[in-house]
Amino acid sequence: MVLSAVQERLAPWQAWLFPRRVLLDIQDQALTALALEGRSIVWCETLPLPEGIVVAGYPQQGEALGDLIGDWLIERGYPAARLRAVLPWAASGWRWLHWPAAAAAQPLADLVPPDLGPEAFGAALEQLDLSLYPLEGAAQALLLGARTDLLEAWIAVVSQAGLVLDGLEAAGICCARAARAAQGRLVLCVEPHQCWLLLLRDGLPRWQWPLPAPAQRSELLTALEPCLAYGARLDPSALASPLLLVASGGCGAALEPLLAALPPVAPAGLQLIDPVASGDWLWPPDGPGAVPSASLGLLQGLALAELRP
Repeated sequence: MVLSAVQERLAPWQAWLFPRRVLLDIQDQALTALALEGRSIVWCETLPLPEGIVVAGYPQQGEALGDLIGDWLIERGYPAARLRAVLPWAASGWRWLHWPAAAAAQPLADLVPPDLGPEAFGAALEQLDLSLYPLEGAAQALLLGARTDLLEAWIAVVSQAGLVLDGLEAAGICCARAARAAQGRLVLCVEPHQCWLLLLRDGLPRWQWPLPAPAQRSELLTALEPCLAYGARLDPSALASPLLLVASGGCGAALEPLLAALPPVAPAGLQLIDPVASGDWLWPPDGPGAVPSASLGLLQGLALAELRP
């Protein structure tokens, strides 16, 4: 009894001194949280969200959402956790820019076409938080952008939850990172309300095509075939490797029927990014089982950020 009381009193100090890490997949209708110890999954759960509390990745009711996330993590034993999250596709964008060697000394605003913001990122350039990644040995750079107010809103949500935010990542970059680890070229990224096809080169996204939701299988297959054919024209060697599928934690029951429908449009086969099936992560026999491991591909791409540049 005495030891139990002491441990209870020490728990808040232990949480503060040795905060635990949680990875979070943000979708409009649900959040999927994952905690790892080494290669072992110690907690994985999807939390359904009230309708309208997150729209296109933007938290509409920040205080209520922060309280919800904070209470959820406290109940699961992760108070004051360090959080790293992946935003849904709708919350960010990317484009390739011409980036000559002399560009490093020029302001970024002078190199970005002034009309690029609304078309590529859904907001004017002055409303965006931009990151630039020059490609070594080439006169190009990858420009990532998200609305500044959206990022600030999530910072406020995480603060309200009593957590520490270590970073927010774009879904497209997490998909590309997971695919690069699997040496893939064409990637079907699956979210509950929409899918995206990515064509990678040198492990980075070069082209993308928006596609219907996974539940709309007939429409998705009809739209996917010409996109794959066009991707093969852009890069003839792309279809020689399997079509990779990277799924979000909110996809759940839509995955199995989609996996059964995809093989006819994937000439070189289909490869699902499943960190448990591949042996990258271990799911203990007595561990959590409510979330299909096949839907953890996006979170695996997020986790790889800490292992690879």
